[in-house]
Amino acid sequence: MAQFSTYVPDYRLLINGQDIPPALRGCITSIRYQDGMGAADRVEIALANPDLRFLQEHIRGLGFRPFPTALTVGPFQVGSVVPTGLFDMGNKLELDVGYTGGIERMFKGDITGVQVSFPNGGMPTMTLVAHDYLSRLMQGKYARGFDFLPDALIAAILSAENLLIPFIDPAVMAISTGMAVLNAIFKGTGRKQKGQSDLELLQEIAKTYDADFWVDGDVLYLSRFLKEYEPRLTLPWGGGLLDFSPEISLIGQVAGVGARFTLREIPLDFLVTAFWDFDRESLGISVVPGAAASAAKTLLGPVFTRIDKPITSPVDIVNSALELAHELRAKLNNRLTGQGSALGDPRIRAGAVIRLEGLGPDFSGNYRVTSATHTIDSSGYHVNFGARRDIIP
Repeated sequence: MAQFSTYVPDYRLLINGQDIPPALRGCITSIRYQDGMGAADRVEIALANPDLRFLQEHIRGLGFRPFPTALTVGPFQVGSVVPTGLFDMGNKLELDVGYTGGIERMFKGDITGVQVSFPNGGMPTMTLVAHDYLSRLMQGKYARGFDFLPDALIAAILSAENLLIPFIDPAVMAISTGMAVLNAIFKGTGRKQKGQSDLELLQEIAKTYDADFWVDGDVLYLSRFLKEYEPRLTLPWGGGLLDFSPEISLIGQVAGVGARFTLREIPLDFLVTAFWDFDRESLGISVVPGAAASAAKTLLGPVFTRIDKPITSPVDIVNSALELAHELRAKLNNRLTGQGSALGDPRIRAGAVIRLEGLGPDFSGNYRVTSATHTIDSSGYHVNFGARRDIIP
């Protein structure tokens, strides 16, 4: 982000590729942008609605409806026009946020809702709601089969059906292609969408490969590698970082994740455990007979175990290995979490790595942002965020 004054927040709002009219901008009281990992981004635009001028029935019809030339809302005077159908569902909305002299693209999505409020004794208000294109995958539930298509190709199909450009990690493409071949040979069945939304099926596919997915503009990403691992900015406490409340919790935490397998050909079961060695800061694998599984907790610490998982093909072995890694990463990475707030900065986004300083040796360091809410209102521009300390990125 360019160097510019952090005292004058600024934004740019476009609907269907056009800047909003001055009349509409003059009535905006606040802008709120929320993003999170694995969820659709959301924008809320709050408007003062004097004389109900922004209700749909007033802006529909032929041509434009002019405003009075001396309409005053707070410190603003507006005397422009608002085009017909500006708030129609499905209209494209884009938002840039920053400060005077430098703003950055934060959001691109569809208008999905309009909320209206008629308070007792106050000015009516209206809130324009938009979601990014990941929300398209939430619409409808389907039942269909994909034969023996690789999961990477299925993810690409889901993207194209929802008018998104797929970007699939080559590692996911390679593994899914091999697993599709093994499925055809050993199982005779492929991936099925079982009364699920496209988003639920994509979540299932991502979990199979210990991958993450997100939407950036018109592109849907499915990758085993997050976009960044080095901090994009540093926030010192008392400087850019206004406050931070970390929490370390061992409740529900584990040292390892295991699966108890059964070999059908011979009467033998065994426990395979993926665990994190905190002393060596490395990943380890333990294999013990089922009869000795009870000793795993003594040797490794708390273990989350999946019971009686039969092995019928090499596909089950690959699936199980990826599932164990996914479960272990998800559980360990939530051991140290925190909530904070900072001066507004467009770089604080879900998935980004930031460095927090001035919090002592235990809590200073790199954190991955899990959610962020950017707000511009009468008090200025600020960000509330959730973060976690990644043990296994």
